[in-house]
Amino acid sequence: MSNVYLKKCDSYDFSNLKECIRVALDSTSFKDIKETDSVFIKVNSLGAYPENLAITTNPLFLKAVIQLVKEKTKHIKVGDNPANKELVSALKKNGMFKVIEEEKVNLFLGALQTTITNHSAHTYKEFDVSKEIIDADYLINLPKLKTHTLTYFSCAQKNLFGLIYGLQKSSWHVKAPTPLDFAYVICDLYGAIKENFENGHIINLCDGITCLEGEGPSTSGSPKHAGIILASNDAISLDQVALSITKLNKDKYIIGKIANEENLGEANLDNIAIIGDDISLFSDVSLREPDQGISSKAMKFLRNKFIRNICLEHPRVDKDLCVKCGECTKMCSSHALTIEKGTYPSLSSSKCIRCWCCQEICPHHAIKKTKRPIIGKILFK
Repeated sequence: MSNVYLKKCDSYDFSNLKECIRVALDSTSFKDIKETDSVFIKVNSLGAYPENLAITTNPLFLKAVIQLVKEKTKHIKVGDNPANKELVSALKKNGMFKVIEEEKVNLFLGALQTTITNHSAHTYKEFDVSKEIIDADYLINLPKLKTHTLTYFSCAQKNLFGLIYGLQKSSWHVKAPTPLDFAYVICDLYGAIKENFENGHIINLCDGITCLEGEGPSTSGSPKHAGIILASNDAISLDQVALSITKLNKDKYIIGKIANEENLGEANLDNIAIIGDDISLFSDVSLREPDQGISSKAMKFLRNKFIRNICLEHPRVDKDLCVKCGECTKMCSSHALTIEKGTYPSLSSSKCIRCWCCQEICPHHAIKKTKRPIIGKILFK
């Protein structure tokens, strides 16, 4: 039986927020942290976005966590690996850098790598990750509760993809060009991370007070209040409870299905004890799912490039919003998006692997989706 702590918290009012987080953390192995232990706090700092967009960890949420960890130990580092490597600028934009400075904790650098191994991997055995994170005694994972264009849903397990440094993330999308293949990346990575931490030394604490719905995980999504805090040592269980509360379709969250098959955690709600507040308090909570998601049964067909190209939507540049900065082309690992100086980005749809990194990284919400072709609507309805 796995435990997930559920707490209703209606705002980021700091005094109440801190106490809500305190009881949530105390339901996990947080209570076992010793004065000599080192703790890495892994935030979600996807990019340089203001906190009101609900794309990144809220700075007051981080502040409360840091203060509570400081009651246990002084050996604290905070950080993430944004896709474009610009961690400091991202943290300054979303308010977390100021918190880190005020609380006088260490900001990690990220560039030093180490290789971790999943000896029971399904597909991908080795991963190069940031050494400073892996070397910590405890990892506190602070996901933002969001929907996701590629993976359908993003929370505790998906947030750990941030252990991979900067632009190396995009190379994984080339190695795993379909949603199904990428789901195996996330699951095999999680298995490798678990192997490198002692049992109970990964703590997941979800900021779901204001979530992101629709075409997340970035500027194409829409903020929505939900008033949720979740905590668990099991990322798989936490994600399943979050899916249930937000009324999302767990069959479309292929990462969770694979994690369950690979015994990476408990995904069966019947075997998860929800402690803390009663789930009925969240009966009015729901998130709008990404448009035209794909069920797990249909995923395997998308490994065929021809089928992907004739059945799936692809990125479209909105010229009314695009400022020709070229950030999308820097992140395009398949080189489907290119740009000439002074022009708008151009897409070769046949090269596009539909990873949606371009949409995720665009600071101006200028990458849209085309409509799904009729044949795709018929086959993947």
